[in-house]
Amino acid sequence: MASISGDDLVVTIKGIRKLGTMKSELSIPLAKVRGATFDPALSTGWPGLKNAKQWPGIKVLGTDVYGRYLGGTFSQEGERVFWDVAKPENAIVITVDNDEFTRLIIEVEHPEDTVRQIEAALARRA
Repeated sequence: MASISGDDLVVTIKGIRKLGTMKSELSIPLAKVRGATFDPALSTGWPGLKNAKQWPGIKVLGTDVYGRYLGGTFSQEGERVFWDVAKPENAIVITVDNDEFTRLIIEVEHPEDTVRQIEAALARRA
C-alpha cells in the first residue's frame, strides 16, 4: 500500500510480506520522489511470464520465490531497487532519489489511482 502522509510517501508492507521484505514501512519525503508509473504489462522476468520488462536483479536482502513473490532489496544494474510484488499486473514503479533506493516496485490494490495520487501530490509541491 502506498499513500501520502503530509510531505511523505509512505509504503506500508502488511502481513507476512513484512518477513519477505524485511521491512514494515518505507517513508520517503516527497521532495525525493521523482514520479510514479503503472505498466500493466510489467513482469518481474519470472520464468514463464511473457513480455518480461523487469528482472529483479541480485537479491541483497529479502525473498525471491520466482513466479510467486519478490520482496526486499535487489541490486539491478548497479542500483538498489525495493520490490514487494506477487501480482505483477498490479505493480507500480516509483522512482526516488534517496540514499537507500532508486526505485520502488510495489504491488498496490488500485494501481492507476495510486499513481494519480502520487503524481497529484508531486504536482502540488511544484
